[in-house]
Amino acid sequence: MDVPFFGKIAWLDLTTEKVTIESIDKGIYTKIIGGKGLGAYLLLRNLAPGTDALSPDNLIIIANGPLTGSIFPSSSRVELVTKSPLTGTFLDSNAGGYLGRELKATGLDAIIISGQASKPTYLYIKNSTVEFREAEHLTGLGTTFTEKKIKEELQDERSQVISIGPAGENMVLLANVTTGKRHFGRGGAGAVMGSKNLKAVAVRGTNALPWNEDPGFKEIGQTVTRMIRENPLTAKGKVFPTMGTLLTIDVANYFGVFPTRNWQKGTFPEMEGKWPDDFTDRKIKQLSCNRCPISCKRLVKTVKDGEELLHDGPEYESIYALGANCGIHDADTLIMLDNLCTEYGLDSISTGVVISFIMECYEKGIVNGQDLDGLQLAFGNGGEMARLIEKIAHRDGIGELLGRGVRQASREIGEGSTSFAMAVKGLELPGYDPRGMKAMALLYATADRGGCHVRGSTLRSELMALREKVDRFSYDGKAEIVAHLHSEYPLMNSFSICLFANFALTFTEYGQAFNYLYSRDWSLDELRESGTRIWNMTRLFNCREGFNRDHDTLPDRLFNDPLPDGSAKGSVVHREQFGQMLDQYYQIQGWDENGMPREETLKKLGINELL
Repeated sequence: MDVPFFGKIAWLDLTTEKVTIESIDKGIYTKIIGGKGLGAYLLLRNLAPGTDALSPDNLIIIANGPLTGSIFPSSSRVELVTKSPLTGTFLDSNAGGYLGRELKATGLDAIIISGQASKPTYLYIKNSTVEFREAEHLTGLGTTFTEKKIKEELQDERSQVISIGPAGENMVLLANVTTGKRHFGRGGAGAVMGSKNLKAVAVRGTNALPWNEDPGFKEIGQTVTRMIRENPLTAKGKVFPTMGTLLTIDVANYFGVFPTRNWQKGTFPEMEGKWPDDFTDRKIKQLSCNRCPISCKRLVKTVKDGEELLHDGPEYESIYALGANCGIHDADTLIMLDNLCTEYGLDSISTGVVISFIMECYEKGIVNGQDLDGLQLAFGNGGEMARLIEKIAHRDGIGELLGRGVRQASREIGEGSTSFAMAVKGLELPGYDPRGMKAMALLYATADRGGCHVRGSTLRSELMALREKVDRFSYDGKAEIVAHLHSEYPLMNSFSICLFANFALTFTEYGQAFNYLYSRDWSLDELRESGTRIWNMTRLFNCREGFNRDHDTLPDRLFNDPLPDGSAKGSVVHREQFGQMLDQYYQIQGWDENGMPREETLKKLGINELL
């Protein structure tokens, strides 16, 4: 059957308010798949090297995958691609919900936004028609109220909205982009929208997706849906639908890799016996993304300071960053802090890590209350954290410095604080300590957008032994594991598959759907080569922006400070063995000793022909 794309891309210039619909050769999708691959392809071809991420010339690309909006379950994801203002790297983020369904039905494969509006603006895209609408009345509103107001104006609840909060408007480098309380997180994409005076984008599509009516594709969709519903991890009432990412708290704590008090420890005993029960007790109902039988997200209700609060979440990463890493274990406080991040439009991981960093500076006497605008930022002080989150969102006082991220903040504060600034390439680290899982160390160091666990998480192999069991403290074979993941995860982000579906499905099922839609007969190895191609494209982008081996490293704390507690007690990442892993990884990838893809690698993967 025909490729599951429409072959159209919309260029939207905010400066001139000009809309251009371009055709794209559908044959290109056999090389770049869609989603992340499509975004990488468009960014490399159209963004000049060295472009300032907050200049009008930077691009925001919103791209579909081949499965987006289809009857294949858990395929709701949409990719947002840009150059990161926080790290200077390639940045892609994806979010679920219902945006993908609407974007696919517009008949557009991707939207590319450039330029800068002269005043606050939002875009309304209905099929291939685009309106540039005034948004001054939305300025200063949180993300939930922004979406609500726009839907009321459009008189269409089905329209899906992506928006920024005050943090994005103020170009805080930790700002994210939100859609239906799902987030395009990490790396500061919200600041890029803010720099363009773009408050929001509303999307409504009414075109049919003909492949959804194909009997053979329907059969594939029904089969994989049944597999998810019958799997002991993802079936209704089982652990993942019931707990979602909360199940990871006990896992990380048990294995001693749950970063606590700015990574000074690997366990947080205060949460033992409390979580996830304290959280699930507050659950009102399960929430689902489009066509997802897992329904891992939860709406919760709490009362804080006499006010009732409804919130989607928090997920594991927020519980780590705003919770254990800042010494917070109270469920109501955590829900309140996570909700503040949602409404202000702040990435909760980066926000939590930068707060935990300044807490350690305060604990060590490097800064005092006067330096912090009178805030007493001791670990565990949730009230002061709430005040600081507001200051970060508005770039007020100390919030202006912290809103530039932990790398820049530590450089300015000095006094040895760079050694415990927990970031890679400027991106604050997620919630798994690689001192107790050595493949994760390599994964953080080589991830294309900076320190990130969703570019190939080793949690399932090193801790949970779901598909293979490996020695988590050993360095042997870890380069092969990470390189393999770096061929698979770009594929999932290009297909538009939620990573959680991977608990029940394998690449056999993804490959079956892909081959059917594309009328091809590719082996799994051939599909993984497409993932490797996409990974090399993002590496090529980073290399042209000045990144090399020197940047593929970790914070000094992980090399120098042994974990003091838990089952990984005494562990560090050894520099010599880490360097050897990195050498092996480069060799597998076909990169030179400085981390640059070799010419023969680019030729083998056909990248030069694409660009």
